[in-house]
Amino acid sequence: MIRFWKKFKKKISKNPSKPRSSLQLRYKAFLGLLTENEHALDLMTELENKYYNQQLISMPYLKSMIKNLARTVKNIIFDLSALSGGRYNHLLHAFEDMEKEVREFTSGSKDPIYTPIIIPMDKITARYIDKVGSKMANLGELKNKCNLQIPDGFGLTACAYTHFSEYNTLSEKIANILHKTDVNKSHELLAAEKKIKQLIADVKMPPEIEEVITKKSRKLEKNHNRRILWAVRSSAIGEDLEHSFAGQFSSILNVPARQLLEKYKAVVASKYNTRSILYQRVKNIRSEDVNMSVGFLEMVDAKCSGVLYTTDPVRPDKQEIVISAIWGLGQLLVEGAVSADTYILMRTPDFALSRKEIVPKKIALKLKEQGGLKQIRIPEELITRPCLTKEQLCQLGKAALTIEAHFKCAQDIEWCFDEKDQLIILQSRPLHLNTKQEPPASETRAPIISDRARPVAAGAGAGKVFKAGDIHDLFDFPKGGVLVIKNSSPQYIGAFQKASAVVVEKGNLTDHMSSVVREFKVPCVVRVPNIFSILENGREITVDATRGVIYEGIIHEILTHKVTMQPIVVNIERTESYCMLRKIADLIFPLNLTDPRAVSFKEESCRTWHDIIRFCHETALNEMFSLKDKAQLGKIKNIYKIKTKLPLSLFLLNLFENAVTTPDQKRIGADSIVCKPFQALWSGMNAPGVSWQGPDQMAQAGGIFTAMIRTPSFENIGYDTRSFAVVTPSYMNLSLSMGYHYVAVDSYVSDDPYLNHITISFKGGAADIRKRSLRILLVSKILKQAGFKTHVNQDFLKARIKAEEADTINNCLYIVGKMLAITRLLDLSIENETTVESYVTEFYRSIDLPLA
Repeated sequence: MIRFWKKFKKKISKNPSKPRSSLQLRYKAFLGLLTENEHALDLMTELENKYYNQQLISMPYLKSMIKNLARTVKNIIFDLSALSGGRYNHLLHAFEDMEKEVREFTSGSKDPIYTPIIIPMDKITARYIDKVGSKMANLGELKNKCNLQIPDGFGLTACAYTHFSEYNTLSEKIANILHKTDVNKSHELLAAEKKIKQLIADVKMPPEIEEVITKKSRKLEKNHNRRILWAVRSSAIGEDLEHSFAGQFSSILNVPARQLLEKYKAVVASKYNTRSILYQRVKNIRSEDVNMSVGFLEMVDAKCSGVLYTTDPVRPDKQEIVISAIWGLGQLLVEGAVSADTYILMRTPDFALSRKEIVPKKIALKLKEQGGLKQIRIPEELITRPCLTKEQLCQLGKAALTIEAHFKCAQDIEWCFDEKDQLIILQSRPLHLNTKQEPPASETRAPIISDRARPVAAGAGAGKVFKAGDIHDLFDFPKGGVLVIKNSSPQYIGAFQKASAVVVEKGNLTDHMSSVVREFKVPCVVRVPNIFSILENGREITVDATRGVIYEGIIHEILTHKVTMQPIVVNIERTESYCMLRKIADLIFPLNLTDPRAVSFKEESCRTWHDIIRFCHETALNEMFSLKDKAQLGKIKNIYKIKTKLPLSLFLLNLFENAVTTPDQKRIGADSIVCKPFQALWSGMNAPGVSWQGPDQMAQAGGIFTAMIRTPSFENIGYDTRSFAVVTPSYMNLSLSMGYHYVAVDSYVSDDPYLNHITISFKGGAADIRKRSLRILLVSKILKQAGFKTHVNQDFLKARIKAEEADTINNCLYIVGKMLAITRLLDLSIENETTVESYVTEFYRSIDLPLA
């Protein structure tokens, strides 16, 4: 979106065919303000989501966000000043006073800030999760709170990563590479990955970081009185939480001390693995917001290794512990390269073995004496021997319940037994669980292709088979296809958002890809013998990933099976970064200037950063439309009055002179407006069944349409209903004064889903605060069901949806338009939350989307 505005700012400022008139200069300032306003709202919405949803953030991330937001707000003020001829210059002084108060917190002048480069393992707890990431923080908890055995080591913090990046100006250089890369083309993406990794490998290590790594590694060798080989592991801030990043970053095993600096850079560079770039894009995560803490852990010479789930994620009601195990190191297991022994234990005091499956294990990874790994052949007598004894299974069961009790949620645990048969915990992270099971509505007699599949992510999906051999194939993957692969691997992340189901010939319930498909809520089965050769491309199949059955054809009754996932919640309230955000939140987020028609809507009333952003945006619209001097309105070339039967006085600014088909007229019909988001919204506002001024044939006794009719029409309300819109063919910024409430809708619709968005602000009403709040609750529930993220504060609502296909955005705008029409005065008649629920149900029953 920012790129869109910048492109047109240049178009106006560099157009040599026209003189730089006063109006053109106002256009340029207005465009600049819209650009910065959009950016400011993006930044603030992201920070608000982190704050209100208690999402993990690092101190460098928080400082960077506040710095960017402050710079953006200043730019908004500068643009408003240019647009208004300098009438609002003193607003800058007011903001600088607000910024100074925030800066006192972020600089540490009010309260000291702990920003270490390194934290030793015996000091790490969950309190430092914002500094060393959840992987290292959880290990620290197990060592220092649970007295479980983990590898010794230390964590290089997010602060160290930021210093490393800034020391070498990496962010700017990498952003330049990615900006020139079309991530939809595999060869360009792979070339960008190679270029970025080489860039990071070639830069210098800051002396401070080099010194602490060298000193700490030598100190640990001295303490243990032996040479140590190391595991250098990613522990990004936010990894293993809401976004698992499972298998997206690199960990490098059995590293000699002399290579630690080099391998640190390699782990940092893995942030730009092709699969990681795709993961971040699909999850709408900005690269600059991924802070790479790195763990340095003593390498364990594992006799056998594996993964343990404290609860079966597919069937959490079964009260079972799931354990996978292989000989040697566990890397082959989590990468899905080999099949593993599987043990199912009951969650009872004796950890009774419910069932097991022992598979041939012909290869293993072991440590080389001087560093690195080697693949060995398993001796004949061990190939079919179980990896674990009864005693070891009991040890794992006890550790599982101890760890789960400590973290208060189901866990995904990596473990190993060393050559002395000591249990060592290597990692523990929250486990994505199903929370709801709805089995298929009825049995089917459809032909079965396989009934031996192992479910790893419950649900059902159907479509045409698409066989993929590597990442290059994914760029042609069709939406709704069934991905069929030989080996599980997180590299297939690019297809998960489009896939209706995933089928894997090999793989394990506990590997990295299984974690990712559960996160994406994609039905998935593994261990389906010879399925890659059995199925051909284009063949229609149905995957029942709850029962582990693959059917011929599309079986609609099975597709009724829906699964929901339990959200992962981590307590971050004690982290230093969250505490700081809490201190400054009241100086930034609250919006006091909600109604532009109120007497208090003036610059002297701005008490927060949000107030200033809102005041500047509204004032800029007034300046551009010259609404303070209506006599000027007809003189401005690109401003029109919309002819409509709706009780609105709507003015439109045709920003780039390409969104109106009858430009010579000053009063135009809505059908003359060439603007995708406007037309989608307008069609909803004029949808069948919507009555703006009188009774309607769709009225049903006691329903939302009857309530709509019972409320006064706009004709009976003596209130200023002046509204205005700024449009281009793809963009709309609409400010509606509708009776006693005010609505702002900002939207962009294009062929690139990552530019598309809708942002809504909704405030006011004619009833008391309780009824206004009930109406806001209704609006929030309608929008949430459409896919919006919403934030409500009494009778004020903010909602946003972004990064969706054009059809989805258009449908959402239609819903918003119809919702605005139907709910505009329901606060006068809405009774209670039960009424709200019934209105939501009836509203969606009435929806007939014309744009899908």
